[in-house]
Amino acid sequence: MEILALVESEDHVCTRYRISAYREHLAKAGYSIRYVNWPKSLVGMINLVSKVRGRTVLLQRKLPPTWLTWLLRRSCSRLIFDFDDAIFLRDSYSKKGLDDQKRLSRFAAVSKAADAIVAGNQFLADSAIRYANPASVMVIPTVIDTSRYPEKSRPNQSDSLEMVWIGSSSTLQSLEIIRPTLETIGKTFDGISLKVICDSFPSFENLRITQVRWEEDREVEEISGSQLGICFMPDDRWSRGKCGLKLLQYMAAGLPVIANPVGVHVEIINHNKNGFLATTCEEWVSAIRSIHKSKEQQMIMGANGRKIVEASYSVCANAGKWVNLLDKLDDQKLQAG
Repeated sequence: MEILALVESEDHVCTRYRISAYREHLAKAGYSIRYVNWPKSLVGMINLVSKVRGRTVLLQRKLPPTWLTWLLRRSCSRLIFDFDDAIFLRDSYSKKGLDDQKRLSRFAAVSKAADAIVAGNQFLADSAIRYANPASVMVIPTVIDTSRYPEKSRPNQSDSLEMVWIGSSSTLQSLEIIRPTLETIGKTFDGISLKVICDSFPSFENLRITQVRWEEDREVEEISGSQLGICFMPDDRWSRGKCGLKLLQYMAAGLPVIANPVGVHVEIINHNKNGFLATTCEEWVSAIRSIHKSKEQQMIMGANGRKIVEASYSVCANAGKWVNLLDKLDDQKLQAG
């Protein structure tokens, strides 16, 4: 059976990590995916209705106007809604604040209309359950194809320590929030640097920045070549909707991690086992000191992180959930027919 996936684009990070990652597994179960980019015009939206007629549709992240949600639901055979952000809110850095009634109304309409909802974490699932049948909502985390990430076989022999941060230019504001902490880290430790993998780059007075322009073909190599992954999110509802992709990439590459205890960070990081949860500047410095002085601990924590990804956040660990969901919807479609 062919699944029609309505997406931002086939190359979008969410499409790659939450849909395309499963193509091989879904194909073995008899399911194929055809991508349709979300239309940019009103005419395109109207034409979309005829394209989905009688099809099983996977709507990713988009919040259509309520009238279009109604038409899509009437036209398609089955509607699956997949999302991995608190898209019913504005982001943490919006000057207008988090709450947006129009987004929330559209989110409610999609949640009510969908036959199945796939949320990237429990906070998002609970948000959908306010409007949808709880039985129709399930959590499937954002996943990593661990086969792309070589396991670390030996510790870094250098006395230096290269931290790494990966993200988009819009999320660089998170580094600005912890700028004083990063400046202190740069002043406290010799030989420490921060690799920023992005399309825009900050500068610091006391911390050396290695600028790496993001390229899909190089991101694994660049992350794997570092020794410590870092992440920070503001403590708000938008951040609790995030699914921890940065941390999962670092851990898949066998890196220990440091992040603040917000949202899924608390679920992904087992403190002192695969990384550190740090709030204050002193806690960040203490964590860095622990990692910096022990190559053995870098390796142990990195290996522990890799195991967590393989067990809970890998493609192989979650593919069966998608297959079971599609099988269930297929059975319902046959019974209805």
